[in-house]
Amino acid sequence: MVAFNYHQLIRQVPPRTWQFYLGSRKIELPDDHDWAMPTEKLISAMIEVTDALDADQGKHIYSELRRVHAMSNRQGVDALRNIASPDAALHEDFLKFSSDAERALWVMANWPDLFSAAEAIFGVNQRIGKRGWKRLHVPPSDMLFRDHEDIRALELALANAFTPRKGTPRACQIDSLDRHLDGGLQLGILIEDNAQRQLEFGEDNRAYWRDVRPPMGMDVVIYPASGVIDILAPGGSKTQKTMLDHLGKHIFRKVLQPQSIKQPMFFLNRLRDGFDLFDDSQVDLGAHRVERIRLSQAKVRSNRTPHCDYVIKPPGDKEAPDVVDCVTSHRVDHSLMSQGFNIVDAVVTLYFLPVEHGKASRVLHIELKQTGISNLRAMDDADSKLAEALLLAWGVMQSARPETASTVVTGSPAEALS
Repeated sequence: MVAFNYHQLIRQVPPRTWQFYLGSRKIELPDDHDWAMPTEKLISAMIEVTDALDADQGKHIYSELRRVHAMSNRQGVDALRNIASPDAALHEDFLKFSSDAERALWVMANWPDLFSAAEAIFGVNQRIGKRGWKRLHVPPSDMLFRDHEDIRALELALANAFTPRKGTPRACQIDSLDRHLDGGLQLGILIEDNAQRQLEFGEDNRAYWRDVRPPMGMDVVIYPASGVIDILAPGGSKTQKTMLDHLGKHIFRKVLQPQSIKQPMFFLNRLRDGFDLFDDSQVDLGAHRVERIRLSQAKVRSNRTPHCDYVIKPPGDKEAPDVVDCVTSHRVDHSLMSQGFNIVDAVVTLYFLPVEHGKASRVLHIELKQTGISNLRAMDDADSKLAEALLLAWGVMQSARPETASTVVTGSPAEALS
């Protein structure tokens, strides 16, 4: 991993955004500098003033900039868009910015709490496909019960389930986050682990032993429209089964009989944003002779009662409006393409330039379902690789590769904490 250097971050973000960020942190340029100066001189001035911060303020600023750096990529920006409500100002703000680093810094400057919540989504996404992860599928759900009383009941149930026999009742805390962009609910679960003694320095710079109650972290992401559930929990199948039993009782209010799935799911709501590629994309559309890309069909499912599906299928001609253009022209884009509906099926069509003059152009249809079902395997190798690279570049597809891990646990859930 390359060491973080905030000098590089300063160069990645235009002065206009640094002016706002530094002003919000009460940091001023040197007296002989102003924001109307050429960019190179401003960069030197910002590095100088940042280097000169006192210990306390410097520690805080360096911490924020390190966090901004970690979120300055496609995955980080998607997490920021996920945590923001559909009508949040940052969605329009993001269109004005020139880099992911500028987008991340803008959110840190304006909405630090929102940034922290997005980090929780980003952290879970980074663990998808790794040890302790399991992807399951249950029938799509019309409703999740996630009010304060429901979450509190789940906390008490999990605390009891993970408390050893004749042991002191464990504590449990659950934080729920809406994934607005992808139509999911994320539950961050902390359950008290076995007490430990920890050696640490006190205010007098002497070391002391302190008794601590460390938490064990688990995370669950539920996509009700497709029925996909991602579970990230240590302890293996016993722990996962206990978690599912209580999720079924308190969040779904029905018995869950999940099936294990390994294929990556598709975040089809991201197709609403169009098909521009981020700067870090490795896909060269010109080299593949791709002339046009359009969302040629979509099925959207309402996430409020009464639950129903709408199929949007515009004319199939290459120059015809696509799904987003059609709903926009009929002024139903705010409902069908926003928070009220999730895209559950979609067809993305690629139009290629003719290989030779006078030859017919080629068309490739990429058929996708949110649960991970697609026609990628039915394509020839070159088309499949191109389609997969584009889906990854748009953030629609995950590149998760499950790690081999034993899921056999012979003890109780409480023993899994030991």
